[in-house]
Amino acid sequence: MPVVHKETKKLFYNKWIYKIGLHIQGCAVLRMKTGRALEDFLSELPFSFPAMQHTGSLQARAMNSKNSLIKLNFLLQSYDKKTYSTRIESDFFDVYTNNKNIISEIQQEFDKYIRLISKPKVKNIDLLLKNEHSIFVRSLPKEKYEYRVYLKPHRVDQDKKSSFLSWLETQGDATSISPSLADWFTKCSMNWDRRYILVDNDKTLLMIKLHTPDAVGTVYKYQVTDK
Repeated sequence: MPVVHKETKKLFYNKWIYKIGLHIQGCAVLRMKTGRALEDFLSELPFSFPAMQHTGSLQARAMNSKNSLIKLNFLLQSYDKKTYSTRIESDFFDVYTNNKNIISEIQQEFDKYIRLISKPKVKNIDLLLKNEHSIFVRSLPKEKYEYRVYLKPHRVDQDKKSSFLSWLETQGDATSISPSLADWFTKCSMNWDRRYILVDNDKTLLMIKLHTPDAVGTVYKYQVTDK
């Protein structure tokens, strides 16, 4: 598959500046086994798991990528665990780090599995690390919005949601609230869906925080960089 190259404009998980995404069959086994235990597990699979003939099973997919999974696990274990983080979803394996050597080594050793690489511009690295709640852009969204504000509807009492949304509407285009987002805010009662509004300036942001502080989650400031 073609590799997607992206520019890191804000920290991943408020910590990491690099991300590399791989597509490796059966990589979900890395949630359960590492090191020698992984090698033993994969070696014993053909004998211990009778459903290996089901090619869609996790075990069968892991066997198809046996050598690559062992090699990837060994590579990551050669680095301090505090210098990177991983995320696994089905056959997608993402690595986050601030160590460029990890990214370079994965690129070199697992080229055929790479689906995405995200790196910051060199000139923005220090700024990203110093300003963890910043997003670097060439121009402000809609040429006016200075902040991205994530909402926390699950923390707002149902009777206060309507009041908050009505008040936002009175602010006109000072925020990017839309009918679909308002509907989501009204119905959402769980902390699982991250959505945000754009806010034009400090004054509006302060007013939102004063009006319904529980509704405000993480706030990111857009930082305009040279084009």
